[in-house]
Amino acid sequence: MTIKQFKRKDALRVMNWCKRNAGLNYRRHTLPALEWATIASDNDCGDYDFEDNIISVYKSNHKSVIDIIHTIIHEWAHYKQSTKKYYEYTEIYNYQDNPLENQANELADKLKWKCKRDLFR
Repeated sequence: MTIKQFKRKDALRVMNWCKRNAGLNYRRHTLPALEWATIASDNDCGDYDFEDNIISVYKSNHKSVIDIIHTIIHEWAHYKQSTKKYYEYTEIYNYQDNPLENQANELADKLKWKCKRDLFR
């Protein structure tokens, strides 16, 4: 599959895969919603809105399918993390040094190739 072929339905499949393979946040009563944007206004690849429980993915800021998968898993990790801790760390650390950002990147690095193999052979 090419990045051009990757659509919102594929992103939803990755989120469903995350539910089974990365786990759930039992403090929340609903799964995160997906905001799928084909064009972004800045350089962000994605974000997680802790208040509204929404994972946003900006397709135009990705170079490959594996990059999109990485972003979705990374944002899924934020869904699982403590909102309070995230905001505390944001006050202390810059983005690159934030332990919860590093944790999200580690999870995405660990799982992205397995996700791609499982869903998009």
